[in-house]
Amino acid sequence: MRLGIFTDSHYSSKDVTCNVRYNSRSLCKIKEAFEYFSEQKCDHVICLGDLIDKEDSHEKEIENLKSVSRVFSEYDMRISVVMGNHDAFAFDVDEFFSVLGEKYIPVDLFTENTALIFIDACHFKTGEHYKRGDSDWTDTYYPHTDDLRARLARVQGDAYVFLHQVIDPEIRADHRLYNDAEIRAVLEESKKVRAVFEGHYHEGHDSRLNGIRYTTFPAMCEKDDAYYVTEI
Repeated sequence: MRLGIFTDSHYSSKDVTCNVRYNSRSLCKIKEAFEYFSEQKCDHVICLGDLIDKEDSHEKEIENLKSVSRVFSEYDMRISVVMGNHDAFAFDVDEFFSVLGEKYIPVDLFTENTALIFIDACHFKTGEHYKRGDSDWTDTYYPHTDDLRARLARVQGDAYVFLHQVIDPEIRADHRLYNDAEIRAVLEESKKVRAVFEGHYHEGHDSRLNGIRYTTFPAMCEKDDAYYVTEI
């Protein structure tokens, strides 16, 4: 299976935020990425979150998300979008996928030999999901560990896990899930997970721990050509 992956486009009308994020350029970068994914004959494209960024009005956020959706609709590929914290701070979950398109909801994919497992870690330590207007991105947690264990139990072959936030212990703690060690233990216990693909940490990183590869992809909003093809 050939996957196209990008993350942290942070698309908005603002030219620059945080001094290094070129938000308004990201729609063109997404188009470039999809042209590349199409040329490479990708089977599935996955956005690892923070697809858009907040605006001064919710109407503008909706308009931006619709613009991204129009780009997606031009390509005949399966596309999944993992919700990132900036997405969740601008939209409640149902509205996000209603505007973007419900066919882009990340649903676990099971084949005879491979499974793609998606995690939404946009939760506070209380277990409550982020809502529009929230802003504390350092409080991040995945409360459904028993469900994750059950999903992995269904896997017949190799499993690959996708999420926005980080569980790689080599990355600084404010980007990691509060219960990252617990999640890694579930993945290792399954003996099926071959790799974890993450976003959120804009510099990117790559490591290997207890037989699992952790790849954190660089942010599209900060880097040119920040889109990737990987074979699994």
